Amino acid sequence: MITQRLPYVPLLLLFLSFFIVNSTCVDGVIAISERKKFKEVWAENNLSELPYNLLSWPIIVCLAWLYTKYGASGAFALAVPLLGLRQLYKTNWQLEKTNQELLELMVAAIEARDPYTSGHSRRVAQNAKVIAQILGLKQSTVKRIEIAALLHDVGKIHEIFAPILQKPGRLTDEEHAIMQTHPIKSEELVSKVSQLRDIVSSVRHHHENWDGTGYPDGLAGELIPLASRIIMFGDTIDAMTSDRPYRKALSETAVREELVKYRGRQFDPRVCDVLLSSKRFAELFSHEAHQSLPHTQEIPKLQLAVHA
Repeated sequence: MITQRLPYVPLLLLFLSFFIVNSTCVDGVIAISERKKFKEVWAENNLSELPYNLLSWPIIVCLAWLYTKYGASGAFALAVPLLGLRQLYKTNWQLEKTNQELLELMVAAIEARDPYTSGHSRRVAQNAKVIAQILGLKQSTVKRIEIAALLHDVGKIHEIFAPILQKPGRLTDEEHAIMQTHPIKSEELVSKVSQLRDIVSSVRHHHENWDGTGYPDGLAGELIPLASRIIMFGDTIDAMTSDRPYRKALSETAVREELVKYRGRQFDPRVCDVLLSSKRFAELFSHEAHQSLPHTQEIPKLQLAVHA
């Protein structure tokens, strides 16, 4: 039986080498194929798994030590609980995947009421994700913002909005007032899920303007949650880059001009500056072809000015 001391340093170097080479190759290919920065792709794919990878190092060393000390029976004694932990991790992963699919299903059910808005929430979520990454927010925060953006219009499933969303013409003042309650309805629904309570305020305030002229609470400046300010950008950009009955989708140049025009009025000026100066700004225009949106699709004040 081998009883010599384990070469801990070489083992650690071997583990780190494998992790670095493997993640670099895989994420490098992804970055090239999707035309993204390698650093951002690597962070997205590895940071959440990093604790598990770090924890696996001492477990590997312990398993090797048990094998050299007690043979196969010693290694088997550790392997059994490891298999249990693996199954627990797999179950948690499957649960997270199921939760995400349920969120997607709920959003799809809402958008099914109006085929013109199909994919809107998912595009806004993607926009918000890219913007949050451009701002340099940590991966866990980016994920929560992405979920909040996906659910920002979930309140529109309420029956009071059905006839308005299906109306072919322009809205009356009363109908506008009703539509402006949808962030509150969205908040009410999201707050019923305990695991989503941290994004409730982000959902409620996604129509607040930087200068305080938004709704439902008229918040201004830094009082508006950062996530809500990011969703405002993602929501407005998707509205501007979607065809409407009365105009074609705006170009990247036209969108840039509108963001500059309403900087400090509707939009957070700091976020606006960082976004417009980023090379990743073009990613917000690389989604699949946008669907046409009807007159009744609720849009930020910016869009009212654009097509006035």
